[in-house]
Amino acid sequence: MEDTAQSLDILINELQHKISTTNTALDVEVQKELAKILNVAQKTKSLLASAKLKNNKIKQSQIESLLPNVVTAIYALQGEPNKVLAKDLRRDAEIFVRQLENPFTALFINGFHNFLYLTETPSKVIIGLLVALPVHLAAPIILAHLLSGANLYLKPILTGQNPTQPSGQSTEIAQKPNENSKNRLTQYDFDESSALLLLCAMSGATGSVVSILTRIEEYRNQKYQDSLLPVFVGAFKPMIGGFFGILIFALFNSTLLPISITKDETKPTTKWFGFMALAFVVGFSERFAKDIVSQTEKIVPGDISSKNANISANSTGQLPVADEPTQENQTPKE
Repeated sequence: MEDTAQSLDILINELQHKISTTNTALDVEVQKELAKILNVAQKTKSLLASAKLKNNKIKQSQIESLLPNVVTAIYALQGEPNKVLAKDLRRDAEIFVRQLENPFTALFINGFHNFLYLTETPSKVIIGLLVALPVHLAAPIILAHLLSGANLYLKPILTGQNPTQPSGQSTEIAQKPNENSKNRLTQYDFDESSALLLLCAMSGATGSVVSILTRIEEYRNQKYQDSLLPVFVGAFKPMIGGFFGILIFALFNSTLLPISITKDETKPTTKWFGFMALAFVVGFSERFAKDIVSQTEKIVPGDISSKNANISANSTGQLPVADEPTQENQTPKE
C-alpha cells in the first residue's frame, strides 16, 4: 500500500501543477467537490502517519484500504468530470475517517449525514411537515387566545364605556347620545373579524399543505440530496401560507386595495366562503401571493412619497410663503 500513498501524493502534485498552469477555471461545483476530496486526503494521510508511529497494524491497513477510493475520486474529476462518482466516494471516505478519528461523535454525525444522503428529497419535505405539525396545530389556539385577550381589553370600548372613568363620577356624559355611535365597533363585528382572521390563517396554511402534497415530485432535485433545505421547506411553508392568509384578510378589510368583500344580506355565508377561498388560493399559489404583495407595494409608496416630499420641503428651513393679499384684504393708503 506504500505505492498507493505515493501515487496519491504524485496525483495531488500533478493536480496542483495543472491548476497553476492552466488558464481555464474549473467548474464551481467541481472546485467545491475537489476541495472536499483534498481535505479527506489530508486527513487520511495524517491518520496513516499516526497509525505508523503507534505501530497499529490494523488501523494502518484500514486506512491504506481507503486510499484507492480517494485516488479514484480525484481521477473522476479530471477531464469530463463524473461528479456523482466523486461525491459518493468522497462521502464514504468521510464516514470512514470520522469513525477512525472519534467513534463516539461519528455515531451521531454519520447518522445525520446518512439521513441527508439516503433520504429522498420529497421524503425530507414530508418529514419537515410532520415535525412542525404540532406547531401548526397549536398556532390557531394561540391566536384565538390572543384575540380573546384583546376582546377583554376592548370590551369597555365596545360597550361604549370609559375604562378610566371613576366609579363615583356622574354618568350623565356617558349617557348622552353619541353622534358617531353608529360607526362604533360592536361586539358582533369584533367577534366576526376575529373568527374570519382565524379562518384565513388556517385556510392559508391548508393551501400550503395541499400545494406541497400536489407538487411533491417537483422537489426531487439532485442538488438537494445532501441538504437540509427540503426539511425547512416542509416545516415553514404552512406557516408562510398562514401569514399570507392573514395578509389577505387585512388587505381586503382595509382601503389599500380597490376591492373588498362585503356581506350579502340574503346569503350571509358568502363573505366567509369568499375569505376562505382567497386565503386558500394565496397559500396554495406563491405567484398569486407575490402579485398581491407587488400590487400593494405599488399603492403604498405613492402616499409615502407625497409625505416625504412635504417633509423634505419643510426640512429646508425656509419659511412658508404667505398668500398674496386680495383686494378685499388690502388697506387703502392714506
